[in-house]
Amino acid sequence: MPTGRDSGIRDARGRPAPGGTAGRVVSLVPSLTETVCALGAGDRLVGRTGWCVEPAAETAGIAAVGGPKNPDLRLIGELRPDLVLACIEENKPAHLRALEEAGIPVFAVMPRTLDDVDALLRDLGVILGTGAAAATARGELASARADAARRREALAEARGEAGLVYPVPAATLVWRDPWMAAGGGVYIDAMMAASGLANVLSGRDGYPGITLEELRTAGPEILLLPDEPRNFDRRDAEVLAAARVVVEPERCILLDGRDLAWYGIRTAGALRSVSRTLRRAWPTGPSAI
Repeated sequence: MPTGRDSGIRDARGRPAPGGTAGRVVSLVPSLTETVCALGAGDRLVGRTGWCVEPAAETAGIAAVGGPKNPDLRLIGELRPDLVLACIEENKPAHLRALEEAGIPVFAVMPRTLDDVDALLRDLGVILGTGAAAATARGELASARADAARRREALAEARGEAGLVYPVPAATLVWRDPWMAAGGGVYIDAMMAASGLANVLSGRDGYPGITLEELRTAGPEILLLPDEPRNFDRRDAEVLAAARVVVEPERCILLDGRDLAWYGIRTAGALRSVSRTLRRAWPTGPSAI
């Protein structure tokens, strides 16, 4: 149970997390819900959003409190949490302020880099009193990052021998009608860099709207098309190839959106999963990645 003393931990807004161990937690972010459970503190969760569905066996019995953008603040209060986990990017500031004004502590995160994810695992280990599990998770992340670095070195060498630019120019789309993409300063950008990809839209922060002409001019060699928040499919790939954003539909790679956007306990496995997906997309030839 938080004691009210300063824990020494600051959230992404610079606000201190309460001291002591959180005993009743509401999570407003699917990736944080998954991470809390993986760290062995799933029994502390008394509320989660309707999008928090992993791990299914543990989340099924936890009260749903609406969505990340429209949480039921009254219900959250009735659950008497001593901590709410949130994200600056995914949750609305007005909702977080309302919770804090009601006397409910909020720990808001905003991981933009893999170092931020490591710090997040460390901080949650302290907040939840699961330091040993957090240390194990951080070790797994460090190992996955080292493996990713070795894959990048091999990719750079292979593309250099083929006379191809490295890192691989790429973009990640997140929506259509209007088209939107992942820009710089977001977690997806960090995952792309760790996978040997150069985000051609990194000069535009956040998730900018973009025209197909602008995207074509940016010059991606490949496009990543995740299945969330929009479930892209081969028809989208054909549209993008027809617009000459890429040279052929096969340069549009469909993949699990959670591997690109869910940070925390998933990050280590996601680094390996994205690499496998890229290798399957182009298993042979001079442009293989």
